[in-house]
Amino acid sequence: MGYCVYMTKAGFALQAKLFAQGGQLEVTRVEVGSGVLPEGVDWRTLTGLVEPRARATSTAPVRRDCTVSLEIEYRSDLGGAEEPFQINEFGVFAIGADGEEALILYGDLSDCPDTAVPLKYGGCVRRYPVLMEVGPDAGARLDYPAGAWCTHEELAGAIAAHDGDREAHPHLLGLCAGLDARAALLELMYATDVSGNPFTATFESLTGLVCAGVWNAALGRLEF
Repeated sequence: MGYCVYMTKAGFALQAKLFAQGGQLEVTRVEVGSGVLPEGVDWRTLTGLVEPRARATSTAPVRRDCTVSLEIEYRSDLGGAEEPFQINEFGVFAIGADGEEALILYGDLSDCPDTAVPLKYGGCVRRYPVLMEVGPDAGARLDYPAGAWCTHEELAGAIAAHDGDREAHPHLLGLCAGLDARAALLELMYATDVSGNPFTATFESLTGLVCAGVWNAALGRLEF
């Protein structure tokens, strides 16, 4: 994906402070927009997006030597846009050198924009990696929760754990157990030579039954 990320004057000032004094890079918010930087405008003077459209989220910043990396993520479930729009820009805001929130990084995506699709039209996820330099004694953190972000490995592990959970989706398990019971009843009726007075009992309810144990209504069974 081709795009450019520029550091603003506020970003350069913060970079100088972190190199000179150390401290924390405190990312406060991320936004995406559909604006295009007008010709002749110096990106270093920007204090916000040209046309902000929606909030975004990101991974937690990861420091390695004197660089900090994070991945910006726009997700439709974060809200803020009712109609599709082109993501032509993004901005990273942080606590600046003067202690006030400021735009420190501006991302220009206008040469290769993505379309933001609202949830009502199916939704989408768009990701943009960012790398910046900080001082040798600087740390980095997010001042907002990173939403529902998870890595592919974490998601795969969660799905595997869910699939292996015998108590997951009790309603569906109850339906399957009911189908198994009906199939077993049909086999009993048509594959068994019955000479007495047959009867059947299920645990869909306890009406008319006297039994011991804990009744699991969702699974339609008694547990001991």
